Amino acid sequence: MVKKILNEFEKIDNRILKIVNIGLIISLIIGVIGSCLILTYNTYATSYDYYKAGFILIKTAITFSAQFIACGLAFNEIIKEKV
Repeated sequence: MVKKILNEFEKIDNRILKIVNIGLIISLIIGVIGSCLILTYNTYATSYDYYKAGFILIKTAITFSAQFIACGLAFNEIIKEKV
């Protein structure tokens, strides 16, 4: 299953691959910001809101990264069928 997905990534159009890479970088940045908020909460324990916001940002980053990967594969299939 994993090999099949990796083989699909090798066949993706360069334009779509660039968009997916940019989306994954943005998701990584959101996840790092969320981790920093959780680290701030663990270090200083000033407010529970830091922990909650960090947790929400990490969940958002994981969701965005999965969506960018899935949509990249889907758009690649749509473009292949059009041509």
